[in-house]
Amino acid sequence: MEPGKNVLVVEDDRLLAENIKQTLKKEGFSVSGVARNLKEAVDIMKRNVIDIALIDIQLDGPEDGVATATELLRIKWIPIIYITAHTPLEMDERMKKTLPAAFLEKPLRVRELAVQIELALHNFGVGNLPSAYQLPSEQLFLPADKGHIGVKIREILYLKADRVYSQLFLSEKEFSRIYPGRTYGHVLILSNMGSVFRRLPADFYLLSRSLVINLNHLARVDSNRLFMQQHEIPIPEGRRKDLIDRLAVVKSQ
Repeated sequence: MEPGKNVLVVEDDRLLAENIKQTLKKEGFSVSGVARNLKEAVDIMKRNVIDIALIDIQLDGPEDGVATATELLRIKWIPIIYITAHTPLEMDERMKKTLPAAFLEKPLRVRELAVQIELALHNFGVGNLPSAYQLPSEQLFLPADKGHIGVKIREILYLKADRVYSQLFLSEKEFSRIYPGRTYGHVLILSNMGSVFRRLPADFYLLSRSLVINLNHLARVDSNRLFMQQHEIPIPEGRRKDLIDRLAVVKSQ
């Protein structure tokens, strides 16, 4: 693949996706993969070199193009170009957080497509577009009690939804650092789980709609349970395979 010109296409219209793929190849780009949904896009992203993603906003669910872009950016910060058939386009907060490099309307025009990708890659390379997601390298400050607590991200075990708030489970060491002398337990975060999850790196995995776990703290995975430090967590039905796929696993004979 040519350095700096590897494109991921996320489009659920097979015919359009193939047309985009052939167009990009003719214009000198390498297509690292074509995905129809978030899961396929993430799988391609993890297995290939991706420099830029071309994503249809209106994917045929369950996650849309913005959710797909958000998940890809957890793995690697790259420029995003959205494709839309709906105009005028209304920018919402989710979309703004992905800092899109461009928007292209359907039907796509060959030269415009190539020029916008080249421009996005150039601007990204020279720093005109953000080159890294603005995550704290060590700590994340979360609303709790009557202010904010500074939590070392690597010491977060898991996060559990609690209506409009969330329960944060830390390592015993980190809990004692923040609350010396207090009996170990969860910390009530005055923000919903989704808002916190969006600020966490790719090592954090959405096990269910109400639970996010730090894969770095997994000690054991059974047929229906997982273990991290003193915590035992049930694995939701149908989620074990996807969890195992996220781990570096040596298969049994």
